[in-house]
Amino acid sequence: MQLKYSFKKEWLHFSRTFRVFGIILAIFSFALADPFMYRALGLMMDMMMGNMNSVTATASVGVQAGGLDGMEEVMSVYNDASLIFSMTMSEFCSTSVLIIMLILMSAAGGEQKKRATIIPACSGLEHFNYLLPKFIVYPASVFAVTFVSGVCAGFLCNALFTEDLINVGMIFLAAVLCAVYMAFITAVYLSLGLCTSRPGVVTVLMYIGTTLIQIILSGLELEKFHPFTLRSLVSGGMFASDFSLADEAASITVGVVLSVVIGVLMFLLCLAVQKARAINNREDRPEF
Repeated sequence: MQLKYSFKKEWLHFSRTFRVFGIILAIFSFALADPFMYRALGLMMDMMMGNMNSVTATASVGVQAGGLDGMEEVMSVYNDASLIFSMTMSEFCSTSVLIIMLILMSAAGGEQKKRATIIPACSGLEHFNYLLPKFIVYPASVFAVTFVSGVCAGFLCNALFTEDLINVGMIFLAAVLCAVYMAFITAVYLSLGLCTSRPGVVTVLMYIGTTLIQIILSGLELEKFHPFTLRSLVSGGMFASDFSLADEAASITVGVVLSVVIGVLMFLLCLAVQKARAINNREDRPEF
């Protein structure tokens, strides 16, 4: 019964405070804004090319020819569906993650700091029943919104751009991998925030830490067989010309499995910390 009402409490807290709409906006807005923004930039480049073609001064012909070559290279970038899609996925894994952490600060320990859990705890609310809904409602919601947004972004890129179109299977695969990574980061953030009751500090450390870890792993050429593999792939690796799904299948599988396992371990760690610092006022024990 406690677990049932804990799920209800988390969902009402999530939906009625409009946090769910904040997460949808934080992710889905990039799925729409990035492709349209790059499409607009491409149209602006087209206009610039037209203006340059209208220049007929003989003295500037050689300079113009060199400039046109450079402009054509830039134009090809702004018309590449796979490249724009990978850049959109990268926005999901960076900017969207930061916004999500800011939105979930209350759920990730903020309510403990405000003493909002004292009465439920004194009334007998168990730590397992308090924590489990958080680690299901929020990561699952982030996973679902990211997957839908990723699929929409992929099809939108194919509709707006004409070069290097994305295979439908790759769109769904990229959306799944990005969604798993986002849910993984959400679970880690919830655990650290609830363990420390300092979600603001954890938000800063998580945002900086994930970036540094990605840079360090890339510098050491350790880009496979861990959860950050998923971020590397959706941010461009799986859209490279030499990408082979068969060669990366083992790394992707390990990355997904480790993401799930670490998410479960972070829940168990949070549960252990909550139990360790709990004060039991029910037992009538002598003070000495």
